[in-house]
Amino acid sequence: MNNTIMMNADHLADFVTDFEESGQVKRISAPVESELELAAITEYVIKSNQNDTAPALLFDNVIGHKIPVLTNLYGSLPRMLQILRTGSLDTIADRVTGLLQPDLPEGWLDSLQMIPQFSQLLNIKPRVVKTASCQQVVKLGRDVNLREFPLLKCWPDEEYSTITAAQIVTFDPDTNTRFVNTRPIQVISDQQLAIRWSQHDAGHQLLQKYQSRAQQMPVAVVLGGDPVCLYTAHAPLPTPTDPYAFSGFLRNRALELVKGRTIDLDVPAQAEIVMEGFIDTTTEPQEVSVVANPTGYYSAAEMVLPLHLSAVTHRANPIWPALIPAAPPAEEGIFSQANERIFLPLLKLMVPEIVDVHFPSAGVGRYLMFVSIQKSYPQQARRVVNALWSLERLLSLKMIVVVDQDVNVHDEQEIWYHVSTNVDPGRDLIDSEGPGDVYDHSSNVMGIGHKLGFDATRKSMAEGHSREWPAALKMTSDIEQRVRSRLDELGLS
Repeated sequence: MNNTIMMNADHLADFVTDFEESGQVKRISAPVESELELAAITEYVIKSNQNDTAPALLFDNVIGHKIPVLTNLYGSLPRMLQILRTGSLDTIADRVTGLLQPDLPEGWLDSLQMIPQFSQLLNIKPRVVKTASCQQVVKLGRDVNLREFPLLKCWPDEEYSTITAAQIVTFDPDTNTRFVNTRPIQVISDQQLAIRWSQHDAGHQLLQKYQSRAQQMPVAVVLGGDPVCLYTAHAPLPTPTDPYAFSGFLRNRALELVKGRTIDLDVPAQAEIVMEGFIDTTTEPQEVSVVANPTGYYSAAEMVLPLHLSAVTHRANPIWPALIPAAPPAEEGIFSQANERIFLPLLKLMVPEIVDVHFPSAGVGRYLMFVSIQKSYPQQARRVVNALWSLERLLSLKMIVVVDQDVNVHDEQEIWYHVSTNVDPGRDLIDSEGPGDVYDHSSNVMGIGHKLGFDATRKSMAEGHSREWPAALKMTSDIEQRVRSRLDELGLS
């Protein structure tokens, strides 16, 4: 692996070339006749290659299109580490901890006051340049035609093609703060898109601000560029933090931005494709059909204000990146794996007794969380569960399992063992109801649902356990050492 290229790469093509040389990208040159076939090939490769072995796929012979399609770029931890310019997720977590040291606050109020400083401490801010490769080709107004691109329908019931790997860029009209996130974007005409923001999403709240002013909302849809940018658009950053500044922090050098051609927004200069436009907040919304989402199910039809495109710019030879939404294992599962390690220091800042956390893949990175805590007083697990539910970035959690600090939250068998042995359902279940995930089809009302916490920690008499808590079976250390020293003699080595 050429580390120099990876450290200094800016374009998606740089990463594709480097990964292809190391065998982490497989080029599919056989003709692919439909977008459904492309999606099915990607899902087959992901589900038949476990343990971080599934390659990224570059389809360079999609019938009817000259632009190649890249899937599963983030689908292995080794590639994600190279995208993040690190040998370990814990190394980045240590760097994040360094942003918050040495004066870590002790109280909840102090922690809340500390969060805005996270943004201020990211001193590698984006810088604006005058020319950029993402504007080598410029189409304005009526010349915009999305059919030039290999738009994908990933699943059979989708009526519209969907852009799945885009950064959505806009800004807060009150503060001029840049906002970047990701959501499914449906292509509803040659010049119109529909962004599927949820009612709890900051993008939807910004749209409401523009509606209250009867103003057009400028939006850029960005595909490609340095792949770290799509990760930071997914990342659970504190609200004041600019994802592009965090991209610079991960890259160890500033991200270059360029001003859009028709909107007053700065976009990544090395992007593959940029779609610019406005949402007219004074018009009536229109219904868009079902769309596949990362839980492995379809989301229902919705009423959405369309994004009218005013320009499309791109590199001379762009690559079209795509994330195929699917039930686990899926490419987006690596984002959750990265988030749980990188942002553990911030979570500990808000809930200090937390030792470790894990989002198991079965919870599709959003519904299930395992938490180990350093327990020092009765009912502390309940406090932790309620504190986690109160955090905006964990709004989607339906189930939280809390265990003692000596339990490995990454060993799912060990977690469920402690749930089955330590939980009395009449005493240790924590039930709540409130805002939930709009993707959760199991709730009766979209965006509102029930939540369940499991206190699987050891209990004291103060917590209603009237008997003495038994000691776990454990062999003495001297016997364990003696057995290990005799493995060869016993023929067990």
